Amino acid sequence: MTRQTLHYAIALTVLLCVTVTALGAEQNAEQGLTLEAQCAGPFGDNAVLQQGIPLPVWGTSLPGARVTVAFDTQTKTTTADKNGAWRVVLAPLTAISMKSVHETPKGKRMSIVTELGDKKATKTIANLVVGEVWIGAGQSNMAGSLRTNRTRHHPSDTLEKARYPGLRHLISPGGQWVVCTPETAVQFKKVCFFFARRLQRDALVPVGMISAAAGGSRIETWLNQKPYECGGNYTNRIAPLAGYGIRGVLWYQGESNAKEGLQYLPKLKSLILGWRKAWGQGDFPVYFVQLPGYGAPEDPNPAGGGGWPEIRQAQFEALAVKNTAMAITIDIGDRSVHPPNKYDTGVRLARLALNREYGFKDLAASGPLYRSHKIEGDAIRIQFDYAKSGLMLAEKEGFLPPKPTPDKSLNCLAIQAKDGTWHWSQVKIEGSQLVVSSKDVKDPIAVRYAYVRRPMGCLLYNKDGLPAAPFTTTTSDAKR
Repeated sequence: MTRQTLHYAIALTVLLCVTVTALGAEQNAEQGLTLEAQCAGPFGDNAVLQQGIPLPVWGTSLPGARVTVAFDTQTKTTTADKNGAWRVVLAPLTAISMKSVHETPKGKRMSIVTELGDKKATKTIANLVVGEVWIGAGQSNMAGSLRTNRTRHHPSDTLEKARYPGLRHLISPGGQWVVCTPETAVQFKKVCFFFARRLQRDALVPVGMISAAAGGSRIETWLNQKPYECGGNYTNRIAPLAGYGIRGVLWYQGESNAKEGLQYLPKLKSLILGWRKAWGQGDFPVYFVQLPGYGAPEDPNPAGGGGWPEIRQAQFEALAVKNTAMAITIDIGDRSVHPPNKYDTGVRLARLALNREYGFKDLAASGPLYRSHKIEGDAIRIQFDYAKSGLMLAEKEGFLPPKPTPDKSLNCLAIQAKDGTWHWSQVKIEGSQLVVSSKDVKDPIAVRYAYVRRPMGCLLYNKDGLPAAPFTTTTSDAKR
């Protein structure tokens, strides 16, 4: 090879290397890749990290970059793959107990150092705390924020008292973690806020709420597995969160699917199982809100039925799925599809979590749930779960506890005769059981309670002050 040919070959090699490097840099730029780590959406300043589980941390850098994540006493190292993606898993972390909800938990920093060749970049995420993380998802009743009219929506001093440094909130997609103060609390979603506030009050650890809700959305848009197509709200709002360490999910939706009634059941089951599969975190708890009463007072047929009662029944039957629970809200409905009282909704969800996940076994978790029935001559005896304290008739006003009304009768209890006709009935409370009968029915076969769009008057509660869930004994799948 002549000297001239050698120089030409060297020049061509250099040109090719420069071209490949330039093309690679251009491709990385098009993909939004930088040497400095870009973390998944939930990883940002003021974030809450879930305690007690192996904790994934992930993001992107340049392909082949060495990535070192340091947090607390842990250091984990990996290499970004050909697409620039990287992931490490921290060993389980422990939250430091707070002395009060107004205490400021000491935040810590996470550093992510990325190295490629002779270049190095460092990303720092500040004021991270370890605690409990929950996702609140669904449609508009989960999306509504505290900025609305206080008079009927929450106790009047809610915002003034909202100085909770260990309570943080993130809206997906694209939001940033916000620390709760009287000024920022208006951004918090109402159900999420009242759930988290009660949870933190009793558990005394930092609490992070991630809101992923869209007004008017149908459940299909949140699904991610066959036989349903992957929905847009799942893709945009849930997929970016999948894998972030959480304790569980709160779900408040169904209004947009209400006409489907019992056809809602397989979809709700699919959502629960599909999200759990996407997270790869086992059967984490999923607590859903049973739809409240809705609409103007009416004179319903004792047979009841229709979309709203049947979708409540579908939600009740979804309790057959492992590690699920249901907040009952039949007593806090409204003429509007958006009942203003989200205070009780959030607190009832929190009671479920405190009892089932945080060891508060003496705290009543739920209102009575239909368990079984027995025909006794011309009457039917109903047994319940969550009724050990006994049953009572009561009326609820605003945010106050329900007021017992022993001299009144239920206006929404129906009994079915052998010929298929339904009749309004009378009830006798015997401890934790109901004995239902009617002077017009000699051979009863079934009972329905509050199986109308919006029952009025006094309702059935346990003596812990929590309402009984509407039910029908005519659906074979109703037993849990």
